[in-house]
Amino acid sequence: MLPQINPEMTQQRLNFPTRWQAVIFRNYRVAPTENIAKVLECTCEDVEREAARLGLRPGVADPIWLKRGFINIIRSNWYLLPYEQIADMASMTLERLDFILAKEDFLSIKLGHTKPVCEKVTYSPLSADEIAETERIAKNIAKLDTSERKYFDFYLNTEDCEPKYVTSHEYGLRMVHPFLSPCADPFIEDTRSHLPDEILDDYAKVGVNSFIIHALLAALSPYPIDPSISKDYKVRRKNMRDLIERAGKRGIKIFLYFNEPRAVPEDVFARMGRPDLGGSVAKNGLTSLCLSKEENRKALYDAVYDLFSDIPEIGGVQLTTRSEYPTSCSSHGFGGTHKYDCPVCQNLPIETNQVLANNIFNKAIKDAGSDALMIATLWAWKPELVEAGVPKLDEGIGVWHVSEWGLPIERGGVKSEVGEYSISANEPSEWTKRAFELAKGRRKLAKTQVSCSWELAVCPYLPLFDLELEHLVKLREIEATDNQLTWTLGSYPTVTFDMISSYLEAPDTFDFEKWYEKHYGAQAKTVHDAVKLMCKGYREYPFSMTTIYLSPKNMGVANLWSLTENKNKSCMVGWSYDDCESYAKPYTPEILMSQFNKVIIDWEEGCRLLEGAAGTSAAADELLLFAKVALNHFKAEVLHTRYVLAKRALPASKNELLEIFKEERELCLEMLELLPKSTLTGFETSNHYFYTERDVIEKLVQLDGLEKELENI
Repeated sequence: MLPQINPEMTQQRLNFPTRWQAVIFRNYRVAPTENIAKVLECTCEDVEREAARLGLRPGVADPIWLKRGFINIIRSNWYLLPYEQIADMASMTLERLDFILAKEDFLSIKLGHTKPVCEKVTYSPLSADEIAETERIAKNIAKLDTSERKYFDFYLNTEDCEPKYVTSHEYGLRMVHPFLSPCADPFIEDTRSHLPDEILDDYAKVGVNSFIIHALLAALSPYPIDPSISKDYKVRRKNMRDLIERAGKRGIKIFLYFNEPRAVPEDVFARMGRPDLGGSVAKNGLTSLCLSKEENRKALYDAVYDLFSDIPEIGGVQLTTRSEYPTSCSSHGFGGTHKYDCPVCQNLPIETNQVLANNIFNKAIKDAGSDALMIATLWAWKPELVEAGVPKLDEGIGVWHVSEWGLPIERGGVKSEVGEYSISANEPSEWTKRAFELAKGRRKLAKTQVSCSWELAVCPYLPLFDLELEHLVKLREIEATDNQLTWTLGSYPTVTFDMISSYLEAPDTFDFEKWYEKHYGAQAKTVHDAVKLMCKGYREYPFSMTTIYLSPKNMGVANLWSLTENKNKSCMVGWSYDDCESYAKPYTPEILMSQFNKVIIDWEEGCRLLEGAAGTSAAADELLLFAKVALNHFKAEVLHTRYVLAKRALPASKNELLEIFKEERELCLEMLELLPKSTLTGFETSNHYFYTERDVIEKLVQLDGLEKELENI
């Protein structure tokens, strides 16, 4: 079901004379020209002429945008077009758009849960005044739209090759989510399109020995609960086998990430003629599969058994039973004791369904004759659920826990605790220690987030090696047997993984200074001194669930502004609006800015040190680039919050706003210089590109318009 239209949502400020010009500006050279023409009900010649009139250089869209950048197309048009026109722009059906919004890692939530009202947009000739305004805007755009940046230029060589590197499992799992693998349906296509042999070799080279990949049970097995999803399961299994074989040659095992038993729309049970099989109903209308029903338990067992009988070489399973996706009747929400409305399950101990689902999976896997490792993901299992549930898991089931979850912290005089992945808080919590105590005799998989986290996800890695090593040392002290190093973010095969593997394979003899020398040569000390400074600053990061998910940092200067009040709520790792008190919680906006300024001071000094190593090696130049990108985003975070507070004080704050616009313009121009240096900047698997050069250029166009508006206030 497509997200509902919300007439109360504030529209984005229009930065061009007409709405159809905004459609061309955001989609030209991204969506095929014929798609733009179809949407606007004009000719391709009209599109080309009007794109040139806007100052955009000519070109054709790379087809890879439709395959790997469809989230960008959807997000760019969310405030411009109705659903039908967005689907046409992205070359997909409404049904496919619905699937993407629901299944592509909570995309609809990242876009704000609901959609603003958007009338159909069509082309019409410009008036004389509109032409004059367009010509004024186009002069600046033409100066800025000059880069030939090749987006998605990560691994275009997909030819088969013999493995150059083979990893070891002697020292436990070193697991990551593959950098380019889709979150919705990764096995429906040839996996060489997102995991070619070349990148498999690079993962093996830096010591990665296992992947965690999204999976949907109904898409991989015959499934009576929703058989329509299962129709291509043989295709998916064929592609999975191929990946298992190719990765296996390099010592890399494939683990499947399941949220099961996945809730389904209520009408699924009605179509089956078995409404009694449904359980609790989630807020989004999905109905849980009640595991108190024998038919549901059998369906779950049979589907898992069928999959692992056919492909016993699967490395393992991570089963998440409580998350944003509703599963069994007691899966909703994140609390340990809360109400749910299944008349049977609401009377059972809360751990019953969580344990039962894991045990069903484990039995089916073992009965199928597979050696796959079954891991119970304790995501959203609060301590009381861990205490009650872990001892009831069947023998052989490992446990997974976020290392830093529940860790008390104090930043800017504000006390809180970590409730998500964090690099700034870098040690296992008492929750994790207790979970691993209860898991004595089991495999213990510690979930950390190296390279980057939702604290800032726009770079493939950040210069925080020392913080990450400290965390690994502390995990070794509590005998974590295995490590999951990333989720969808921070998973590109970089120098960070080499550091981690080097330590985990020889923890007692690992020499950190020699590792720096290995990568940065004669500049090792300078680089290490810079990293130490940036780690020091990063410890001041104002971490909270709201700041990492809702504050402006990931979109950075691409967050669009206005002088009127924007009542929209900031989005999960997406756009931020005027609700700075909300996204700053539990900090005040002033404390949030103060803490980020502490980070900025040390990162500016660290970047100055790295400038001294610039040009000495590609590794040093890369580190400096991503440090500068991160610094730009931290500054943009502060400026966005300053802008929100300042515009509330108009007209007295006109001069302050003009100064903010000036500083934001400088950040935009800096970002336009940084972006062409790496196509990795701004990309994250589940969001695609947070922003492109075009988004930054539009912000510059907007800043000019906002300054003109200020003249009349």
